[in-house]
Amino acid sequence: MTTINEQSQTWQGESGPAEWTRAWDRTRELIGTRADCFSERDSDGSQEDGISALAIALYITAKEQHVEPAAVRRQAVDSLVDRRPGETDLDVVQRWEAHLENLGHDVDDKSDPVSARWHRLRYEHDPNGRNWDDSLARHGYGLTAIHYVLGDHVGLAF
Repeated sequence: MTTINEQSQTWQGESGPAEWTRAWDRTRELIGTRADCFSERDSDGSQEDGISALAIALYITAKEQHVEPAAVRRQAVDSLVDRRPGETDLDVVQRWEAHLENLGHDVDDKSDPVSARWHRLRYEHDPNGRNWDDSLARHGYGLTAIHYVLGDHVGLAF
């Protein structure tokens, strides 16, 4: 039996910039306060994607604002996550990708733990909507799972 914190160690990957490690540490701190909201079973990967997206959001924001991830406020993460007028989910994905590239990441380099994690989040699940009648089927970009982690039912406070 593994805990969500133990699972997140795997999702973080090996090595990477110090800021990446600190972003994951902050993510574990935040989700640890609400560990009861996360199950040990993540059959569709949305929990993994949502928590990973939070770590990347903290990483991007902290690096761009030149602050520690613990200093990143919820409003800054929401600003990164929320669609802007006229944006689609794909636009949000491309915006995040541009942030990562501006921070020096080659988003196709799977040896970079930040890019490897990003690669999973930019994947579009069931883009043709074949399984929309199945409420358990994933659809949309992995990145959109962050809405689960940031939702009122989890209630992360930062």
